[in-house]
Amino acid sequence: MKVSMSLMVAENDTDLCYNSKMKFFEKAELSKSKDITCPDIEDFIQPGVEPKIVWYKECKPKQWRQTIERRKDILSIKEVREDDIGNYTCELPFGNFVVRRTTELSVTEKKFVKPYQSHSAISTL
Repeated sequence: MKVSMSLMVAENDTDLCYNSKMKFFEKAELSKSKDITCPDIEDFIQPGVEPKIVWYKECKPKQWRQTIERRKDILSIKEVREDDIGNYTCELPFGNFVVRRTTELSVTEKKFVKPYQSHSAISTL
């Protein structure tokens, strides 16, 4: 059986585990939850086999806090904080190779909507 797939190979930037021209981008809101997926890896997962994905932040192994959960191809942040800003890399072994995807997470403040205030002008003659 033959399988065809497209593959793009790029050198990592100096001292990084990814090429910055091949990053994905996600936005999250402070105090909300956010799921970061390991994108476009379907072709590298064998059917019926649990993928062995390892997550890194800024290319370094991390001791994840309790409110960050790793499950299959998702890194789930239960309550986004400012220090969650950065580059998240997922790594998946594929034969003698390693498949990596990096997502840059930016964080925004909560959006507050100001209630409309009616100002009635009273004029005196």
